[in-house]
Amino acid sequence: MKSLSQVLSFFIVSLLLIGCGGPPSQVVDTQAGPVQGIISDGVAIFRGIPYAKPPLEELRWAAPQPAEPWTEPLLADTYGASCWQPTGIGNDAFISALVAGSGMSEFSQWLLKTGANLAQPTIAEDCLTLNVMAPKLEGDKPLPVMLWIHGGGHQYGSGGDMYESSSLVNNGVVLVTINYRLGIYGFMAHPELAEEDPNRSTGNYGMLDQIAALEWVHANIEKFGGDPANVTIFGESAGGHSVGQLMASPLAEGLFHKAIAQSGTGFQQFQTTDKANETISGFAAGEKVAEMVGVSGANEITQLRAMSTEALASAALDEEISSTFHPQIDGYILPKPTAEAFALGEQAPVPLLLGSNADEGSVLYYMGLPPVDGGAYQRPDTLSQWDNLLQTEFGEQAEALGRNYAVDGDADVVKGAEQLMGDSWFGRHAYLMAQRHEAIGQPTFMYFFERRSASPEETIGATHAFEIFPIFGSAFPFWPTDERDAQLSKEMQSYWSSFAKTGNPNNTTAPNWQRFNLLQPMEMALGHEKSYSRPVARRDRYEAMNGQQLKREQRARALGQ
Repeated sequence: MKSLSQVLSFFIVSLLLIGCGGPPSQVVDTQAGPVQGIISDGVAIFRGIPYAKPPLEELRWAAPQPAEPWTEPLLADTYGASCWQPTGIGNDAFISALVAGSGMSEFSQWLLKTGANLAQPTIAEDCLTLNVMAPKLEGDKPLPVMLWIHGGGHQYGSGGDMYESSSLVNNGVVLVTINYRLGIYGFMAHPELAEEDPNRSTGNYGMLDQIAALEWVHANIEKFGGDPANVTIFGESAGGHSVGQLMASPLAEGLFHKAIAQSGTGFQQFQTTDKANETISGFAAGEKVAEMVGVSGANEITQLRAMSTEALASAALDEEISSTFHPQIDGYILPKPTAEAFALGEQAPVPLLLGSNADEGSVLYYMGLPPVDGGAYQRPDTLSQWDNLLQTEFGEQAEALGRNYAVDGDADVVKGAEQLMGDSWFGRHAYLMAQRHEAIGQPTFMYFFERRSASPEETIGATHAFEIFPIFGSAFPFWPTDERDAQLSKEMQSYWSSFAKTGNPNNTTAPNWQRFNLLQPMEMALGHEKSYSRPVARRDRYEAMNGQQLKREQRARALGQ
């Protein structure tokens, strides 16, 4: 995978804009040892701080352990390796589609693709590091902390330089970004792993890493000017799902105080260790990994731990196996599906900000996902196929749902299916999560992101992940922008940082954001031209889809999940 950060790095290094670091920061003492970062744009930056031992050998597929202590100052000026992930696939196709649909010139597209081909990511199992950005290391009052969990389907990505943002930090927060184990190393379950664990837990090593990073923050962040009693977790896509899952996990209780879930909730995942439901069970996937790489008999895990990442790569890429590489219901870290925990009011009682983008499916529709979350893979291209899709997945609500999509003939079907996918996988889950969280009396604020590329030639709308750019004040090189992009970035950074400070995004510099209300659900439209509060625009779509989600939850309960 070549991530956006690596694409950017090619141009940044080639133009000598950064890469020479900055003057050293003061030394900060953490519980494991002293660290020294750099100063850039007036912000103290600490990169690649170990928060756990390298998860190697006997620690592969085990809970993270405290980092080995050190005595001499650790020079924290370089990002740690990304956690192991397949390269050359995954985000490559996604980024190529973003670039192609942006409306930028063909020459600019060629430059970006050339940079992506030349940039080489560093990946390793030894990857459990985090990064801290602080506007000041000392002060009269500690600052709120925002801990970012990156996306990538729980199989790709990193917490590296893409999320280094002095503009967000200068809104008066301390920013922490993390790596956590991914794919086969983060979310593989196996019966032998359950047997060796005192809680019979397996398959959630990436989640345990996230919790360990939160524990590191609790123990150390005050030394960086942060307030351990005011921590906001936020993330996008798989990171948003992780936010929901941490809210549903008793192990994370008390480690964070506010939550922001962007294009992800965890409501779509019913993966379990010991029962098949929408996918094979986690145990079955782990046993299939062993079979694929020629391991059998007693002590399969001992043999698998001795194998190289290259030897395990084929299993990591297997479609059926990798479909299970997400947080798993194991009875301990996740006692039940996230959606069920919220239905019962058992989630963390903290303020919640959440939302989705207007065109989530415009790119993801072509990445191999089914058009309806929880449904079968299909690609309708005629009106009769569209009608059959709605009837199969939504039954008696099919007609009501269909009225909300402008599909009048065969030529409209693909665009309608793109929209359906975005609403099904992201929008309707955000709406249901907002309903269930507001129902327990917690402040809930919902957004709907509509900003597209500024080019009139763009074709993908406000697609998946677009809201990341204004939050972190970043963009692709050569990306078509205008003054609205700068305005929206200031607005969103003020909303996100104000929420981290007080649990309410409202502030004196941006339009008023009305709280989500069960009787009159409201959302903040982060619009292409302006931002404003309004009733939830796609409420009818989301509510027509609700029955299908409830049936999935009922099926999970019947299986004992």
